[in-house]
Amino acid sequence: MRSSLLLLSSCLVVSLFTHAVSAEEWLSVPSEPAAVQIKTENHSEAPSSQQLISWMSTAPQHGIDIPQSRWLQLATDPSEQNVRKVASEFAAYLDTGRLDRRVYQPGWRIADRPALPVLQEHMDSNSLDLIEPELPQYSLFKKTLQRFYARLEKTGEHFPADMVLEEGDRHPSILILNQWLIDLDLADRLPAGQYSRAHMGVVKKLQKQYRILADGHFGQRTRQAMVALTLERIKVLKVNMERMRWMPRSLPYPHVLVDIAGFNVAWVTGNGRQTVYKAIVGKPSKQTPVFQESIESITVNPFWRVPSSISSTSLLRKAKKDPSFLKREGFSVYASWKSGARKLDPDTINWKKYSRRSFPYRLEQKPGKVNRLGKYKLDSPNAYSIYLHDTDKPELFKRSVRTFSSGCTRVENIDHLIGNILRSQGMGNEVRALRTTQETDKLKLRKPVPLYFVYFTAWPDSSGRVRFRKDVYKLDDALLAKL
Repeated sequence: MRSSLLLLSSCLVVSLFTHAVSAEEWLSVPSEPAAVQIKTENHSEAPSSQQLISWMSTAPQHGIDIPQSRWLQLATDPSEQNVRKVASEFAAYLDTGRLDRRVYQPGWRIADRPALPVLQEHMDSNSLDLIEPELPQYSLFKKTLQRFYARLEKTGEHFPADMVLEEGDRHPSILILNQWLIDLDLADRLPAGQYSRAHMGVVKKLQKQYRILADGHFGQRTRQAMVALTLERIKVLKVNMERMRWMPRSLPYPHVLVDIAGFNVAWVTGNGRQTVYKAIVGKPSKQTPVFQESIESITVNPFWRVPSSISSTSLLRKAKKDPSFLKREGFSVYASWKSGARKLDPDTINWKKYSRRSFPYRLEQKPGKVNRLGKYKLDSPNAYSIYLHDTDKPELFKRSVRTFSSGCTRVENIDHLIGNILRSQGMGNEVRALRTTQETDKLKLRKPVPLYFVYFTAWPDSSGRVRFRKDVYKLDDALLAKL
């Protein structure tokens, strides 16, 4: 049965080549896409069927698998009309992604305007690759993906099954092994001359992960574990390249990017120009959402109007254990959420009789050292009541996994970020005033700053190296199962 299917597939491919492109032309497909641009002129030169097929063959570079049914469709009917139809589908994959984000990550709320409204009629053969995302991270994903594919293809050549590397051994393939371990995000730097104790330490961690005898030696089973991890990394790259295609094709400069899975906030002023700050994001049970908004103003010494989801849960629990807690922490209690609601004395309320469902009060914390928002809040009105702010617990920034908030994002050195924002708008004179004032005040920006909350489990660092993160919200699962 299997041989019959292979024979059928071979015949279909030969049929496609015979009608559309020669074997020599097919094998000489360029390593980069031949390039696509939307044109409104009807007289623009359209790409040929051969160019389109060559372009579609670059799909693996983007982590995209064109369905086998489409290749069979072309083998059966290699007409120019059919080739253009399938090419349009591939272009749509590159433009806005192959998967429906409403199904595979329904919390995604970043708008993406399709760039290819009338693809079939307006394709220029000289610019096909302009369809893919322009974001600089995307090209770094592509390069890393290609290196992984190359590692898998040449694993047996560089690391034969009978090879065993032990401490002190020298071998030409150690340089390749070093780069492979670095690409897998298992090491940052390794000695080039010989298999060292540093190599053994990295390999032992890998061996433990795959339940291999952790002796630090690089042999056949460890090589197999490297292959397995490489395949896992490829899947994660594909997932995040798909997310990248859900993003706008490019982002305006400057902007603020909240990297949820990376626990940081970046002030981005250009390609490769950014300042990164550590961040604390939402707990898995109270996730920071993926959305876009704009920072409109900065509040100094803010009052914290506590969302009911927090006041009726964590703060109510603390008040039940210690009735003096709210007054000691500077919270005011109001009878309801209505405007002008009566202010109540916390000591007169029996907190133990309330539950999450029955809790009627609105809580508000005054500015001060224990205020949860700290000294600053960046105002970006949105449906989630999520914003960037300071913190009263800076020691949490020392943790490697920083999922401690109820959804908002706390930013280390937020005053530095605010200074960058204000100076970019010619408001540098306001920086000192904000730092010294003890009153609650709001400073409106001259121009709103675009703000993006994103979730990527692979992301390039400042050197361009792709780093792999823990999927703290388990948002990769559906995408991994599909891709």
